[in-house]
Amino acid sequence: MSRNRQTTFQHRLEYGAMRAVQALICALPAGAARAVGGSLGDFAFTVLKLRRDVAMGNLERVFGDRFDRDELLAIARESYRNFGRMAFEYARFPRLTQRDIERLITVTGGEHIDAALAGGKGAILVAGHFGNWEILATLARLGYPVTFLVGEQHNILVDGLMNRLRGRFGGEIVPVTGNLMGVLRALRRNRVVATLSDQNAGKKGVFVDFLGKPASTPYGPGRMAAGTGAVLLPTFVVRRGGGAHEIVVSEAIDPPSEDLPLDEKVRIFTQAYTKEFERLIRQYPNHYFWMHRRWKTKPPRARD
Repeated sequence: MSRNRQTTFQHRLEYGAMRAVQALICALPAGAARAVGGSLGDFAFTVLKLRRDVAMGNLERVFGDRFDRDELLAIARESYRNFGRMAFEYARFPRLTQRDIERLITVTGGEHIDAALAGGKGAILVAGHFGNWEILATLARLGYPVTFLVGEQHNILVDGLMNRLRGRFGGEIVPVTGNLMGVLRALRRNRVVATLSDQNAGKKGVFVDFLGKPASTPYGPGRMAAGTGAVLLPTFVVRRGGGAHEIVVSEAIDPPSEDLPLDEKVRIFTQAYTKEFERLIRQYPNHYFWMHRRWKTKPPRARD
């Protein structure tokens, strides 16, 4: 956990550099910050070509029969631009006021959260690296009792900065590592637990079909839903232009039969929300984080 990690001189340098960059970004008007962020994403794709082969390989595997090479390049390039905009918007969270949130951020499907909380067992918002996923932090300012389950950075100082940005709107922050009880307590208090669950989970993940190929997927959201009875709600952030975002909350995933073993319940939950991710990715392919090696881990039979 965080308190056991050591701070090194390199960590302090990284933290200082990040704070300096953040201060520069915060000094920019919102529109200019998005433009610069998008341009840096473009530069990373076209000039530096950072993980460009990974992004293009993923897109060709998924959409090769639907788009030609130039169209795939345009999708990949916009995906990088989206990531650059997201990073700058995230850094500017200290400049985001309540008025900005009410003006720029809308929630579609909020009634699904309300219905879940009415059941008294909490709700699990399961999201992916899609659009500006960090905008989910503003749900706390929009009236929802949100607990964010987050990964930990190696640099404890940077980790603290990132979580302060996420928590500045009033949401509760719980590190994903070793904090199962924190999540369970949040659900028992009938809170909304928000987590990302769309990246490669290694050999310990649940293998489900994702965009036509088996993908190792984190089992956490499905395990939490199966074990607690909390409602599982796939959630996405769609970019609407001009700095506006739409938080889209899908209908609750139907729970599997109680007669099934726990592992099978987890697999069914995981496959169901992954299919919902797939639906939105096919609708907005340039919103997704294609530079990740999503299918890196092979299923046991394939490895054998």
